[in-house]
Amino acid sequence: MTASRPWRPPWRLPRALVRALIAAFALVLVGAVVMALAGQDWSVVSVMLARSDGGRIGLLLAGALLVSMAGLGFGYLAWRAVLFELGPPVGEPRVARVFFVTFLSKYVPGKVPGLIAATKVATANGVSFGRLMGTAALSMSLVLLTGLTIGLLAGVHMLGTQVVWLVAAATVAIVVVLVRPQLVNHGAHLVLRLLRRPDPDRSASPRGIRFAVVAQAVSWLVTGLHLWLLAIAMGADPVRSLGLCVGAFTLATTVGMLTVVLPDGIGVREAVLTAALTVVLPAPAAAVVAVASRLVSTVGEVALGAAALAVAEVVIRRTPASEPLSEPEAEPAAVAEPAQAGDK
Repeated sequence: MTASRPWRPPWRLPRALVRALIAAFALVLVGAVVMALAGQDWSVVSVMLARSDGGRIGLLLAGALLVSMAGLGFGYLAWRAVLFELGPPVGEPRVARVFFVTFLSKYVPGKVPGLIAATKVATANGVSFGRLMGTAALSMSLVLLTGLTIGLLAGVHMLGTQVVWLVAAATVAIVVVLVRPQLVNHGAHLVLRLLRRPDPDRSASPRGIRFAVVAQAVSWLVTGLHLWLLAIAMGADPVRSLGLCVGAFTLATTVGMLTVVLPDGIGVREAVLTAALTVVLPAPAAAVVAVASRLVSTVGEVALGAAALAVAEVVIRRTPASEPLSEPEAEPAAVAEPAQAGDK
């Protein structure tokens, strides 16, 4: 595959202005995150606590928060695996910085500021624009593939055995990807061409894609457990609701991602969750769980992202300034320069 030139802006801003813009975006990001937390419906917590023993409900809420954060951690591992497949190694703290800044940028209104910030953070930490876009395209394809497959678990509970063939078809798709991982590379390159974005100069290896598929599937399964714990807190049967809750959360989140006109699938996700949860809960209780799921997910994302960025910042500042950001990339020819990529 012919290597493409890395994307570079046609202008260069003064360093002082760049630093000022970075500081301004950091403040905007913090403000957006604070507003996202303040905009959540915190009253659902008191509704849950009022149902039964406060200590038991508190443990269920804490457990829901922890598994939500753990699920995001597995999503990070899947994204990281793809990033490392598409370019030379990058220091772990810098990888975490790129991922979580990019991830939390979804709370900033508008797509453009977040994309610009993600690109700047990535290039400043050894990940080029091409590599960032390649990782995003490949990771998103794996997120949607595994999400729709696991999400069909909810369909079986809601619609009965008549949709079992959909689960079988989705499972076959996962198996095909695990057997022929190169198909994912082809799909990602096609998406990048349609978007007129540069291709990464490397393709992910079969082993790397398989690891990313498994890690992303585990991410969905673990994250979905938070909805199960919340449903139990509202009186759902633990055995009957397990598969439904994991599948419903995965399906609702995936459908929300596909609804690009709504930020983070707000409204769509809650509607799908409420409809699915009415199988095991009364409609009012199902609505409470759907709203509580958004609250727990948001708090978990912000808490894990803030902690990861804080640790990364401390480690990076203690790293000698002379240490390279990444291993040097070999340029295959005088006219061919490396491209790179970069994602829950």
